[in-house]
Amino acid sequence: MQHAWLIIAHNEFGVLQKLISMLDDGRSDFYVHIDKKVAVLPELHVEKGRLTLLKKRINVSWGTVSQIRTELLLLETALQNGPYAHYHILSGTHLPLRSVEELMRFYDSHDGEEIMRFWKPNEGDADFKLRRYHFPMRHFKVPGHAFSRAVEVILWRGALKVQKVLGIRHMKQVVFRKTDNWMSLTERGARFLVDNRTRILRKYRWSFCGDEYFAATELLAEPGRFDVLDHQQLLYVEFLGDTPRSFAVDAYPRLQETRYLWARKFSMNHAD
Repeated sequence: MQHAWLIIAHNEFGVLQKLISMLDDGRSDFYVHIDKKVAVLPELHVEKGRLTLLKKRINVSWGTVSQIRTELLLLETALQNGPYAHYHILSGTHLPLRSVEELMRFYDSHDGEEIMRFWKPNEGDADFKLRRYHFPMRHFKVPGHAFSRAVEVILWRGALKVQKVLGIRHMKQVVFRKTDNWMSLTERGARFLVDNRTRILRKYRWSFCGDEYFAATELLAEPGRFDVLDHQQLLYVEFLGDTPRSFAVDAYPRLQETRYLWARKFSMNHAD
């Protein structure tokens, strides 16, 4: 059965092409969302699969609900051409650390399961990111917008302080579960999220990094309906503070020595 690779990209298009080429074995269809801020679209190609560059492009702002909106758009687009064995959400800076044959054997062995990598429960993180109302910072990680970013940060911190003083919280009864937002969903799981898109976008509208929480939280809120797998060797990532470290492509052989299936984030312009 075919697999759908749903890729969110805004730069490092050399890595993106390498990712596609490594998975392009005839069992893979690719759906790629390029951030609306990108003026010149990359020239991507496949030899055996099908490649779809989404015509509808979202202006993605890190930490905001636009990230969830983009994932749901990719899922919706792929569902129109399915069914697929799994719908895999990736960034354009992912690379597989296993051969495509090993990956397919792994996913075949977990047919019918929603595959994610869970983080340890942290109520403080959930309270801050989801139960408070966050001013949407559209320029937080956009180069060349220092003034706009500074104004947004001031407004954001001010709004959070007011909420803390007044004890303002929402979604107090929701049990939130955090995962990487890079995951593999079944047809059933993907369709459930898309069918509930309006409710989900409204629920997470004022969240901060809600893309880390929404899928697992919504699927696990339906007891017995979905078989959710926590696979801790799904993704290798190193953090420098709160920021994922960039790996040079030359680091790939070293990372293959780990037990992980995937790693991110890779850069063609970074020297290890």
